[in-house]
Amino acid sequence: MAQKGSNASEVLLRAKEMDEEIFLTTLSREQLEKSGFDTSVFGSFEFVNVYVLWDGEFVLKYIFDADPSQFYYEKESEIGDLLDVVKKYISIGGE
Repeated sequence: MAQKGSNASEVLLRAKEMDEEIFLTTLSREQLEKSGFDTSVFGSFEFVNVYVLWDGEFVLKYIFDADPSQFYYEKESEIGDLLDVVKKYISIGGE
């Protein structure tokens, strides 16, 4: 379940203050593609769990099909407008 009731700013603040990864949402492959994420390099998967964490900068962590060995990290510096991406993920995941 997405972080309903939490806005993106609160989620980011909580991740930074608590120094731990915070679950954002679960997205299907189609939902992730709808957000603009290029899934073509990740092979076959049905869904992805998305987390945010603080590691000197914000990082999005993607775990594919709930397999901890199948993960991808995306740094804030690679993302652009992190707040916008987090809002989009929460919104899409809550559909």
